[in-house]
Amino acid sequence: MELKTQTSHQIEIVTKKEITIRSVLNLFGIFAVLVLVLSIFTIPISINSAGNLHYNEEIQMESKKIKEFLFFILSSAFVYYLLVNMYYKLKHS
Repeated sequence: MELKTQTSHQIEIVTKKEITIRSVLNLFGIFAVLVLVLSIFTIPISINSAGNLHYNEEIQMESKKIKEFLFFILSSAFVYYLLVNMYYKLKHS
């Protein structure tokens, strides 16, 4: 009977990153901002009674209104992320 010896191997343990409320709120914020920006271009698109897509140019936003809305979205996103991340930094310090 022969004994077969084996050398030990280094095992790297990988732990999964926990999902925190902070990361969920940050992902929600990203999703909300993307949806609001996308809404600028999708509002004039509607479906008629026959099920066809219809583009209504009368309700399309003007360039100035788009800039104002984008400024509102981006400034609101900045305040949102600032408040969410400040809250968790102050809470855990």
